[in-house]
Amino acid sequence: KRRAMRTVLLAACLLATATGASALVTTGSAGPNPLRSLKPRVSTSPFQPRFSACAGGGGHGGGTRLRGGGGGGGDGDGEGSLPMRYWAKYLDLLDTKPLATRMMTGFVIGTFGDVLSQWMSGVKFSQLDIKRILIFSAWGGFGFTPIAMYWYNIIEATIPATMAMRGVAKMAMDQILFPPVITAFTFFCLTIVEGLLSPLSITMDKGFSFGGKAESVSALANKGIDKVKTELGATLITNYKVWPAVQMLNFSVVPIKLQVLFVNCVAVWWNFVLSMTQHK
Repeated sequence: KRRAMRTVLLAACLLATATGASALVTTGSAGPNPLRSLKPRVSTSPFQPRFSACAGGGGHGGGTRLRGGGGGGGDGDGEGSLPMRYWAKYLDLLDTKPLATRMMTGFVIGTFGDVLSQWMSGVKFSQLDIKRILIFSAWGGFGFTPIAMYWYNIIEATIPATMAMRGVAKMAMDQILFPPVITAFTFFCLTIVEGLLSPLSITMDKGFSFGGKAESVSALANKGIDKVKTELGATLITNYKVWPAVQMLNFSVVPIKLQVLFVNCVAVWWNFVLSMTQHK
């Protein structure tokens, strides 16, 4: 089990690093986010890069570009590799449809994470539990992601831009307040949802089936509370071995529009931990 967890953690870190590296090639000034509910102070940290979709005009511009820009006149909209054009479009969507884009990203990453989790637990791809994948994906995309998005906006708006060691302060605020609440909420909600859907079975090899009777909501709520009491402490210990360093990097280097994406990538490993704890 430890070897499997280390493998998943390594894969998640590589995925997160690749995401950050892709972001760092994007230069220019970030456009405003019209749908953002909070307006955080602009960071003055020299370590805070500026990101944009980098739509450029013609002329003699140089430097890295995703679409257009540089050399010889014309807008050059067809320039750039296909992955970089998709990346530019994704950055545009983060500005025009911030919540929907993040939620769909969280759903896709959650799907990948639970498939990997089941496979690392010894489940063959032909026997994957589709219901479990959908539950975890839905939680990652439509539960955790919007909560994290607005939480990071709150942190950004709360910590003064002129504060020394601002990244440390943001990490401390996040790790003191967020993990106990979101982890307890996750265990509680998943216990109820999985209990209500217990008569339903959807697997790759056996397909769809329905039978039995679900427990009452009150009984499942009591089970959820017991799950929190039993598992929260040990899960938080695991959290604090990894997430403070991850969030230090996240708050110091990654722009706010990409922070949820960065966390979702690392959460491939974290979902493995939560899934193993939830289903053991």
